[in-house]
Amino acid sequence: MNKPVDASLRQLRYFAVLTEELHFGRAAARLGISQPSLTRQIQSLEKAVGAPLIERGQRAVALTAAGKAFAELARFTLANHDRSVETARNIAVRHLDSLTIGFESCAAYHDFTEIVRQYMARYPRTRLSSFRMSGPEQAEALIRNQIDAGFMHPPFTEDALLTFDEVAEERFIVALPSSHRLASKRRLACADLANEPFVLYPRALAPGCYDAVQKICRRAGFAPDVVHESNEIAVSLKLIPVVGAVTLFPQCVKQRHAPGVAFRELIGDETTVTCGFLRRAGDIAPAVGRFLKIWRTAKAKQH
Repeated sequence: MNKPVDASLRQLRYFAVLTEELHFGRAAARLGISQPSLTRQIQSLEKAVGAPLIERGQRAVALTAAGKAFAELARFTLANHDRSVETARNIAVRHLDSLTIGFESCAAYHDFTEIVRQYMARYPRTRLSSFRMSGPEQAEALIRNQIDAGFMHPPFTEDALLTFDEVAEERFIVALPSSHRLASKRRLACADLANEPFVLYPRALAPGCYDAVQKICRRAGFAPDVVHESNEIAVSLKLIPVVGAVTLFPQCVKQRHAPGVAFRELIGDETTVTCGFLRRAGDIAPAVGRFLKIWRTAKAKQH
């Protein structure tokens, strides 16, 4: 029997970058290594996994079904490793306090980076760390004491150890190419999108938003024809005018400038999505309480 080959953290990081770029040349340049070296590392990783992870084309690559599943777990493994390093550093340098936040990819559209800046300016002796994680990953990380709070959209697996603090409730809007025939309208019904291709994200990334989009479409009498999935909102926005697709986003995404993309109000449906912070139940930790207070104050000033 052949001895199994172990996948290294380096190979996981290389694969994670490749899944974002979907191009060996760009991924290699981003990693600062040669393309042949990256190819060898990915081939070694596939040997360790025992299955092909990517489909190679002349100019780009695509993930296989096994590759998509492995990519999610690889990102989770890398995030756990990074959090372990941060925790050890916090203990070693004896910071007076520390705060570790998990966040869904849409957090940037909710002024997450500005809140972090304000927090660090106000509490400079607190070691603040943040990691992108899906909602289910945040719930698991909270139970394991790997993070202190997580920004997400419900639902999440009910657990007596967890509680949710709502920050905002948003309506959905339509995003479509600026050149699209429907872009001439200021308001659109979901039924107008019935025959359009959709760009969407995997349900595992944000179950609350994904389920809300599916619900809106079902009420309009159709299931969205998803022609591309992406776990990055920024990538989806770039793809909309390229592939001529549409999608539904929470209205916070409208704040981001997106060349070639038009945002239109969605009418005929009252479906909204809630966002907020998931944390451990019981007495709120001081660092978490301070972070939530800054966030709520910033949100209140916007209304």
